[in-house]
Amino acid sequence: MIIIFLFLTSFQVNEQEKTKRIIEKMFQSIDQIRSLQFRLKKKERVNGEILSGEQEVKFIRNPKKIYTKIIAPNEGAEVLFIEGKNNNHAYINPNAFPFITLSLDPYGSIMRKNNHHTVHEVGFDYINSIVKFIANKSGENFGKYFIYDGDTIFNNRKCHKILIDYLPFKYVNYTVKKGEKLADIAYKLFISDYMIMNINEDIDDYNDVEEGQVIKVPNAYARKTYLYIDQENYLPLIQIMYDEKGLFSKYEFHNLVLNPVIPPEEFTKDFEDYNF
Repeated sequence: MIIIFLFLTSFQVNEQEKTKRIIEKMFQSIDQIRSLQFRLKKKERVNGEILSGEQEVKFIRNPKKIYTKIIAPNEGAEVLFIEGKNNNHAYINPNAFPFITLSLDPYGSIMRKNNHHTVHEVGFDYINSIVKFIANKSGENFGKYFIYDGDTIFNNRKCHKILIDYLPFKYVNYTVKKGEKLADIAYKLFISDYMIMNINEDIDDYNDVEEGQVIKVPNAYARKTYLYIDQENYLPLIQIMYDEKGLFSKYEFHNLVLNPVIPPEEFTKDFEDYNF
């Protein structure tokens, strides 16, 4: 019995160290990203319904430049964001009425309609910050919350499957500070501003809070998170999040090109392949 106990204890320690190394390598890999190209397939629960979307993305980290062409549901629509340009608003080709190029605030309700995130969360930096926060918050419970769940295959690529089972997940009271909007609160607490709005029935918009207001917020981004981490580049190619109701969101990164050289003209609205 003692031998079996020692074996199991040693196995658990080894699994925990393996999981920790994988997560640390993921952090390092994401921190080294300069640019990306990929096709994103997503599912997000919006107003109780799972909505699907697909888009082609070009991304440069610093200064941030993002071009997105929507494949579904609004086929042909385009988004171009260039940090420090156009008053930090995004150019929008809706490929629909009014058939003109629009300039919209990425944090505004029009651009965010039926979306969990803004253009600023494109890529891997956002999930990186969320997982880092949970890892640091877990402390001695890292091995309890971060679980190695075996190997899997995604798009012919071998991946480590990591489960973040955040057992203490719950909703707590938060008092809105002066000048805060939901995005400010979400960034500060590493949670979802969409989830905040969704669970507070008296909040109708991302800006619909005021100083001193007491609202409910989750104490973590998700109750459970699955990460499929590529065994070569250590990027989380699949991210699946659950809350207490079930699937909250799922993101799949297809045709990923890491650190491509993207010509500057591809981040201008006059580029010949675009329709702004």
